Amino acid sequence: MRLFAYLLLLLFPASLFAQVFGGNPPSLKWHQINTDTVRVIFPAGLEKEGRRVANIVNYLDANTRGSIGNKKMKVNIVLQNQTLESNGYVALGPFRSEFYLTPPPNPDLGSLKWEEQLSIHEYRHVLQNSNFDQGASKVVSYIFGQMGLAAATSIAVPNWFWEGDAVTMETALSKQGRGRLPSFFDGFRALSLEKRNYSFMKMRNGSYVDYTPNHYPLGYLMSMYGREHYGRMFWKDITTDAVRYRGLFYPMSRSMKKHTGQNVVGFYHRMLDEYQAEWNNYAKDSAVPGATLIKAPRTVTNYKYIYTIRPGQWIVYKDSYKTVPGFYVIDSTGSQTLLTRPGIQFDDYFGYKNGRLVWTEARYDPRWGWKDYSVIKLYDRETGKKKTLTKGTRYFSPDINADGTKIIAAYTLSSQVFGLQLLDAADGKVIATLPNPQNWYYTYPKFSADEQSIISAVRNAKGEMALIRQSIGSGETELLTPFSFNMLSIPNVQHDTIYYTASYKDVDNIYALTLADKQIHQVSNHDNGVLHGTVEDRGIVFSGFTSRGYQLYTDSITWKPIDPNVNYHSKWLQPDFQEGGDILSTVPDKDYRITKYRKSTKLINLHSWLPTFDDPDYSLTIYGDNILNTASTTLGYTYNRNEGSSALSGNFIYGALFPYLQGGATYTFNRSDLYANRGRLYWNEMDVHGGITIPLTLSRGMYSRSISFSSMYHYLERYPQGNFKFLHPSLQYLGNSFVFYNARKKATQNLFTHFGQYLLLSYNHSLDNLFAEQFYGRFDLYLPGLSQNHNLVLQAAFQQRDTMRNYSFTDNFAYARGYNTPYYKWVYKLGLNYHFPIAYPDWGFGQMLYFMRVRANLFYDYSKAYNYLNNSHNKYTSAGTEVFFDTRIGNVLPFSFGFRYSHLFDKDPADNAKDRFTFIIPIQQLFNY
Repeated sequence: MRLFAYLLLLLFPASLFAQVFGGNPPSLKWHQINTDTVRVIFPAGLEKEGRRVANIVNYLDANTRGSIGNKKMKVNIVLQNQTLESNGYVALGPFRSEFYLTPPPNPDLGSLKWEEQLSIHEYRHVLQNSNFDQGASKVVSYIFGQMGLAAATSIAVPNWFWEGDAVTMETALSKQGRGRLPSFFDGFRALSLEKRNYSFMKMRNGSYVDYTPNHYPLGYLMSMYGREHYGRMFWKDITTDAVRYRGLFYPMSRSMKKHTGQNVVGFYHRMLDEYQAEWNNYAKDSAVPGATLIKAPRTVTNYKYIYTIRPGQWIVYKDSYKTVPGFYVIDSTGSQTLLTRPGIQFDDYFGYKNGRLVWTEARYDPRWGWKDYSVIKLYDRETGKKKTLTKGTRYFSPDINADGTKIIAAYTLSSQVFGLQLLDAADGKVIATLPNPQNWYYTYPKFSADEQSIISAVRNAKGEMALIRQSIGSGETELLTPFSFNMLSIPNVQHDTIYYTASYKDVDNIYALTLADKQIHQVSNHDNGVLHGTVEDRGIVFSGFTSRGYQLYTDSITWKPIDPNVNYHSKWLQPDFQEGGDILSTVPDKDYRITKYRKSTKLINLHSWLPTFDDPDYSLTIYGDNILNTASTTLGYTYNRNEGSSALSGNFIYGALFPYLQGGATYTFNRSDLYANRGRLYWNEMDVHGGITIPLTLSRGMYSRSISFSSMYHYLERYPQGNFKFLHPSLQYLGNSFVFYNARKKATQNLFTHFGQYLLLSYNHSLDNLFAEQFYGRFDLYLPGLSQNHNLVLQAAFQQRDTMRNYSFTDNFAYARGYNTPYYKWVYKLGLNYHFPIAYPDWGFGQMLYFMRVRANLFYDYSKAYNYLNNSHNKYTSAGTEVFFDTRIGNVLPFSFGFRYSHLFDKDPADNAKDRFTFIIPIQQLFNY
């Protein structure tokens, strides 16, 4: 089976899912800064950002390698400016990094200048990869290349360390970083306050039932605890042992046991014991949690961004592990009414005033995967209608005025220019662009009480935040709070007072700024992070984080003055990792030489070689990808055990133009087959092919949607061995395919989308006198079941092929389950599947295998095939059960397997079987049954 390569590929998901093949339009021109440490590749016009990244990375390389190791490998960093996603990654296969330059619209990741934060964080991953290339891991890299090294180091060093160490460095080398943000610890704090002591395996692997913090805060807490108790070089020694596999199983845990006396589980619990005491003591001494507004649901559910409609009635954004997000009206009795649902989003924030909701949704360029947009949507409660106001825009965080005529929204351009625009709420046209000479990044703008100004939090070039008031008429800006590295979020303007969430203390809470005297008071005193609130005559209603998601609380308002110039944070939010402190103000500004970067640079860039075992085929494939991810190469050798044949192949795909251009050749030695009255005949075979593929993304609203067209020309030549000859030694054929995919958004626990379609049409036919033909069609329809996490999946498939059998095309037909492949001219199948979860064990053993979910499928297949040899129509009908186990192997690898029982109502002509048991590895679970 293909399991070996499958396991290797799953071990480094960043390189699989973060990359976009051929995602930028050919009109985009690329420049570069090339040093002995890094090559920064960036679109023309981003010279300032490219130079800054190069300066930071070169400084980091020269001054901050000690705590991870002194080895280094030169890296390529590509700056992507066409997407509105805020992210970054480092990957092997090939070794490179990509920065998605649009800053996050919310301050959850901090307020540092985004390319600077990415430089610190992602370059730490570069140094990790450089220094983990040693010992047994290095041997694996010799055998399998970069992808093998990625697999070896991902097994040896868990993902919590990779990310925790990088968060440590962004905290240690700047004045902020996530390690100084109270909200970064809301998840662990919630579990601590509610005395939910989950096992280490559950914390590592997650859950479909309970909330668990991800590997970023887990890794940071482990990293911080290790440094504080065992010194700055502690993790260098631990990871060196791990990647050298000093101890074949769980090498990192073995090394931790050697250095600390505790394995990873014991180390984790010691860390929790220390930090939980600090969180619990703070909550006990300094906070008074409010009363819950509605009863907490059993399923993890988030109530976010609450606005008052009238006393006792509010509008919120709600999502859960069972349901997709929606805007709901709720009241003090617990009644909840759905208004409408937002589509696919980059940011889930929305604004509301007097019956009108505004938010943004994602839109995508049909062809270029890196190019996307954010449009403004408007919903009117009175009419029940929603409309799209803008097209091809890049907006975030809109707010609407009282009479519903104007909208203010933050925008971000691909040129890294930011600002505010005032829009007409009727048609989305720009009324005014407010001046922004400092190029501040605006966060959650709101209309002032008299609607003559805009109140907004802004981030300056240093990464500090402040509240400002900006006149719509004159553009003049007034600073309402001093700039600082405290997070400021979502103003709520009430007459002459601005309420907003801030991180002044160890827990995010709501504060009030009185415009008359610019005094700041704390008005909520919750024991865990507060996201947003609304102020009413009787008090405050707010959204606070719990182990069941963001829940709604109500409390009276207390006015406690604070000084924003004082740092109220406890010591653990002011760490000193002895890495040299803030570097961003001291990095030199070298004027590096900028040159053009040719898109043709290293189109064939071989980096890895992996075996595949797919009995009877055994292969070794060499993989190559260029840095801009516009060209992909494979070179391979395959041995077929049944025939005893060997094949050499080469394929190349170029994705920088509108269609993908692809071509290749395969030469097979010693192909053979049994022929009547002639015995086994042998021949060599050459297949030369070339063609195009046009992939299109049509996602919008609630649906992910794509279409792909492909056409491939093949020239096949057969060279007989011995005294026989082929009557037609050559064959030319055209393979055409069309794929359509459409799926509604689904929630965490949903097995599949509640409404989706998959259509595949394939037609292969010869182009010369040697006739060969095959048509294949398949349609899957996804529907909701009797419960929220159930699915009814209907399937229809048809295949027809010629009866001359001059050539056999690839057979992808999904036959009736339980039967061997029948002989036919045409065959069709109708399938009915009912999928449902059985249990969520959240249980594992030995840090080896963790069971997250057990699910089942009841199926019925009805199939008919026409056997042209005896002019018969044969029926194949079966029913049965499939049971699947969704697991994680070694706390790292998501892996599903299952068992199938098939009862055959019609005996299998091949062996007369009536019942069959099968072991299943559903590598492509979405469409294969």
